[in-house]
Amino acid sequence: MTAPIRILLVDDEAAFVETLAKRLVHLGARVATAEGGVEAYAVLEAEPVDVVLLDMHMPDLNGLETLKIIRKNFPATEVILLTGEGDMTRHMQSLEAGAFDFLLKPVPLERLWKRIMEAAGR
Repeated sequence: MTAPIRILLVDDEAAFVETLAKRLVHLGARVATAEGGVEAYAVLEAEPVDVVLLDMHMPDLNGLETLKIIRKNFPATEVILLTGEGDMTRHMQSLEAGAFDFLLKPVPLERLWKRIMEAAGR
């Protein structure tokens, strides 16, 4: 039996985080959460994860800034960016900075889980 996928969910919308975390745990993942980029870095320092689900718009560091920090310091961790805005420039910048994917909210859970599994190499 393989170990559960370890996910860090980074978003400043508490209701979204709570709902998505419960759904991912139900699918068998281990989920940690953070409200922003600074907190996400602290979580990653304490415990490695397989995949980070990262909101693009946050109050401290934005998703692109946080992505660059994660890629530099945790290169084995894949990052999937989530956003409510379909900004193609940000999409391209994110992929160029090393994001595994860039998905628009709301994303169907089945599609998100498939991308998480692919990012985790499963």
